[in-house]
Amino acid sequence: MKKTILITLAAMAFGAAASGQEIALGERVPEFRIAAWLDDRQPEAAPLTYIEFFHSSSPAGVKSLERLRDLSRREGERLRIVVVTREQHEKVARMLRPYLSERIGVALDAARGFELFGVRYVPFGVLTDRRNRALWMGNTLQFDEETIQESTR
Repeated sequence: MKKTILITLAAMAFGAAASGQEIALGERVPEFRIAAWLDDRQPEAAPLTYIEFFHSSSPAGVKSLERLRDLSRREGERLRIVVVTREQHEKVARMLRPYLSERIGVALDAARGFELFGVRYVPFGVLTDRRNRALWMGNTLQFDEETIQESTR
């Protein structure tokens, strides 16, 4: 009986760990390695980083990229945007290339990032500070300058 309980508890713990980490505001977000950047263009460092999880099948995801590009232009050196996709380079390169800039980069083949952040829908994003702490998270279509101001107070 004790063995059964221990095995069940171990399986539950492993299952929870495998399903992704819960992100809590004010806490550090998980770190993951980026295998490659689209066109080898890594965005420049900035005090704030917005991690955008993207999939080409989502029309809202494409709309969110337009908004993020505009926001990046207005925020300037204050904000870096990392678009994370788990899709293959060939599938998304043409779609995402127009959004590349000094402040916007596309992380390719980053499936582990989706898993670590527990992403269940797109567009989804997380705003982090220099210390990699979550300041805001949610649907990117609701992310704007006012959200940045409120989150960084």
